[in-house]
Amino acid sequence: MNRSILSVAAAVLIPLLTSGCIVVSNNNNRAGDITVLWSFNGQSCLFVPQVQSVRVIIPGAQLQNNGLYPCMTNNVAGITLLNFRSGTYQVTVEGLDSAGRVVYQGTSSVLVNGDVALSVNLTPVQGATGTALVSWVFPGNLACAQLGDVAGNRPVSRVLVSVDNATPTSVDCARGNATAANPSAAITIDNLTGGVAHTIDLIAQDASGFSYLRATNSVTVNPGGSVAGQFQMQWIVGSLPIRWSFLNQGVTITCQQAAVTSVFLNFKNTQTQRYVFVDGSGNPTAGQQVPCVSANNLQGTFFPYFEIGNYEVYLQAPVTGNAYTYQTGRGGTVPVLQVQAGVFAQSEAMGQQVVLQ
Repeated sequence: MNRSILSVAAAVLIPLLTSGCIVVSNNNNRAGDITVLWSFNGQSCLFVPQVQSVRVIIPGAQLQNNGLYPCMTNNVAGITLLNFRSGTYQVTVEGLDSAGRVVYQGTSSVLVNGDVALSVNLTPVQGATGTALVSWVFPGNLACAQLGDVAGNRPVSRVLVSVDNATPTSVDCARGNATAANPSAAITIDNLTGGVAHTIDLIAQDASGFSYLRATNSVTVNPGGSVAGQFQMQWIVGSLPIRWSFLNQGVTITCQQAAVTSVFLNFKNTQTQRYVFVDGSGNPTAGQQVPCVSANNLQGTFFPYFEIGNYEVYLQAPVTGNAYTYQTGRGGTVPVLQVQAGVFAQSEAMGQQVVLQ
């Protein structure tokens, strides 16, 4: 009897002897072992990571552990079954995922007349799911912790992952961040319907939930197979520097001359018509309060990260000891500022000047 393959898979060999085996009477033929080798659309187990185990079914035969085996044993995609009486046997092999669902299947027949080897090529079953291995890279190939408002101790720390517009799942940013130090980093998305294009949306955020970068793309997995997709994250924020001056009876004056110490800022996105600063009911507030004169001794302020878009600028500056409030838009024209993706100023000195009157 040929023992070369038998020795490779000896750890999981299943003695069938005579109990439960199908017997085809032929006293002139010899009993033997059946070595079953499998592949998946011609590929090995390494290329179908969603196949977690293999089930062998031989009608009438009682196989140990209900015929369940690892996909690979001692680097062999197969198993040797011992001591079958001579005859013809139908052998079905199923590839199972982690939930025990059949994702691949193949059937073949074999005639035992001494030791025999049978190769079964499994194909995906109808409705089989697949797996996507998703990774992301950032501008400049930077790592998660190098992005976001690092100076404000608010680096990018998580990525929201949404498939086909479903509720997003939050994952640790570093898990899927492919960098020079960890090029194989990726997350696994299981149970994707095979043969269908799936839209995957990724949003990189800090711990507070502020979003900095995003990538959206489609992937199509083979039924029972897997696909790797690397997403290039793009900025969805820029900076918003702004400077101001005051107009009093046609004369431009300073904060000090206007007796203004604080300015309240709010912005309305011209596309969504939504204000940036709102109360619990969604109504616009006076906005964020900042000193009229910045730490850089400039009349203005600086938002290092701001969602991209065009914004109407609403500024209010109450006069100290007076009921009058300077504001933008008095006279009918509200200034509009643009925030561009990935365009970052270093201070308010780069900002466009608006006039309050």
